[in-house]
Amino acid sequence: MNRKVSVCAGMMAAAVAFSASAEEQGAVSPERAAVSVEGPDASRVPGTPPLVATATSAPTKSAPTAIDGPDASRVLAAPPLVATTASGPAEPAAAAIDGPDASRVLAAPPLVPVAETPTVPGAADARRTGRETAAEAARPKDADAASEAKPVVVSVARGEVRAAQDADAPTAPTETKSEVDEVHIPFSLTLVPGLSTSGFHTGNVVNNVSIGLVSTHARRVDGVAMAIAGNWVGAGGMRGAQLSVGANVSNADLLGLQSTVGVNVVRGNAEGAQLAVGGNIASGAVNGTQMGVGVNVAGQGLMGAQLGVGANVSGGFVRGLQMAVGVNVAGGPMSGLQASAGVNVAGELSGLQMSSGVSYARQLSGGQLSIINLGGEVDGAQVGIVNIANKVSGAQVGILNVARHSDGEAVGLLSFVGGGQANVAVWGSDVALANVGVKLGGRHIYSLFTVGYSPAIDDDRRRYVMGAGLGGHIPAGRFFVDIDLVGSTLHTKNLFEDTHHVLGQVRLMAGWQVARNFAVFGGVSANTLVSWDGRDEWRELGFGPEWRQVSDGGRTVVRTWPGLLAGVQI
Repeated sequence: MNRKVSVCAGMMAAAVAFSASAEEQGAVSPERAAVSVEGPDASRVPGTPPLVATATSAPTKSAPTAIDGPDASRVLAAPPLVATTASGPAEPAAAAIDGPDASRVLAAPPLVPVAETPTVPGAADARRTGRETAAEAARPKDADAASEAKPVVVSVARGEVRAAQDADAPTAPTETKSEVDEVHIPFSLTLVPGLSTSGFHTGNVVNNVSIGLVSTHARRVDGVAMAIAGNWVGAGGMRGAQLSVGANVSNADLLGLQSTVGVNVVRGNAEGAQLAVGGNIASGAVNGTQMGVGVNVAGQGLMGAQLGVGANVSGGFVRGLQMAVGVNVAGGPMSGLQASAGVNVAGELSGLQMSSGVSYARQLSGGQLSIINLGGEVDGAQVGIVNIANKVSGAQVGILNVARHSDGEAVGLLSFVGGGQANVAVWGSDVALANVGVKLGGRHIYSLFTVGYSPAIDDDRRRYVMGAGLGGHIPAGRFFVDIDLVGSTLHTKNLFEDTHHVLGQVRLMAGWQVARNFAVFGGVSANTLVSWDGRDEWRELGFGPEWRQVSDGGRTVVRTWPGLLAGVQI
C-alpha cells in the first residue's frame, strides 16, 4: 500500500513539473529568438506581434519562426518591426515553415516607421512569470494606443500560405508561355483526310515521309510529301519536296521543291524551286526559281528567275530574270533582265528590258529594246519604233523619239526633244531655186525633211524636189558646222508623180548664230543623180554636166557634180 501511495505521489509530482515546464516554454518575450510549432495538424500560426523599440534601444533582430508539419508549404517573412523615429533600422527576420509542402520564401515587408513611442517597461523581466503569457508580459496596457503599425497576418491551411500586406504593394506579373508540343512520326500514310497512321489530329505532327492517296497533312515535313490531290503543311514549314497533281501548300517557309500540275502556295519565304502548270505563289520572298504556265508571284521579292507563259509578278525587288509570253512586273528595284512578248513593267531597272510589245520603267539605268519604250528617267538607251521618256541621259533611236529634256542624243525620223534642235531652214541651190527644210533632233544629231521647187527658166524644165536626210551638228559658241546626207526624188510635172530620177547629196555647211532664233549658213554639196528606163535624157532636167555622164546602153544614167547652197535658219 505504501508503495502504491509513493508511486501515485511521484506521478503527480512529475505531471506538475511537466506542466510548469510547458508553461515556461509557452511564455514569449519580445526578445525571444524563435517559436516552433510542430505536428501534422499544424494549420495556423499567428503572426508575431510587432516589436516596439524605444528611442534608446538598439536595433532588434527577430529569428525565424519554424513551423514543421506535413501540410506546411511556404516560408513567409516575419512580420515587420516597428521602429521609432529615434531608433536604428531593424532587420526583419524570416518565418520558416518546414514540411514536405514547403516551397516558397516570401521577403519580409519593409520596416514601418511610426511616431516616437514611450519605452515599454518590464518587458525584459516578464520572461518566466509562470502562468502569465508572453503577450501580457511584453505589452503594457497603453501599448495598443501607442503603436499604429499594421501586422502581417500569416495563415497556413492545407499547405497554402497567404500574406496580407498593404494594398499599395506592387504585384509581380505572371507570364504564361504556350508552346506546341511536336510529335515526330517518321512515316505517315493517309487514306483520306482525318484517317492517317499519324492519328486523327495531325496539327502537331512532324513527318519525314508523308504519303497520301488523296492528301497529306502535317505541322512540318522534313523530307518528302506526296499525294494525288494535294499536300498541306502547317506552321512548321516544308523542308524537302512536295509532289502532287492538285496543289501543294506550305503555311510557313519552304526550303526545297514544290512541283504540281495545279498550284503551289507558300505563305512565307521560298528558297528553292516552284514548278507548276497552273501557278506558283509565294507571299514572302523567293530565292530560287518559279516556273509556271500560268502565273508566278513573289510577294516580297525575287532573287533568281521567274519563267512563265502567262505573267511573272514580284511585289518587291528583283535580282535576276523575268521571262514571260504575257507580262513581267517588278514592283521594286530590279537588277537583271525582263523579256516578254507582251509587256514589261519595272519601277527601278538596272539592266535590260526586251519586248515585242511595250516596256516601261519609271527609272532606267541600262537599255530598253522594244517596239514601244516608255521611261521616266532614262540613263542609257531606248531603241524601238517609239521611244518616250521624261528625261534622257543617253540615246533614243527610233522612228519617233520624244523627251521632255535630253542630255544625250535622239536619232530618228521624228525627234521632239527638249534642249535639242527644232529649226526651220530656207536656202537656194543649183538643184532647186527655193528649198524649205525642217531640222529635228538632239544637241548634235538631227533629221532633215526638205521640199524644193525650180520654175521653168529659158530651156530648163520645171522641177520639184522632195527629200529627207540625217545630219550632225557641231556647235562652237555662235559658230557651228553641219554635215548631212540627203536623198531626194526629182519630178518634172508635179510633186507626186511617178519619177525615174533619184538625187543623193552630201552637204557641208558652216553657219553663224546671229541671234538666239536666227542663223545664216552656206556650203558646198556633192551631187549624184541616177536616172533609169531612159525616158528622160539628162538635158531634160536642165542640170548636170554631160562629161560626167555614165550609162549602160542608155537605160541607166549616173551623173555627178559639185554644187553650192546658202540660206538662213530660224
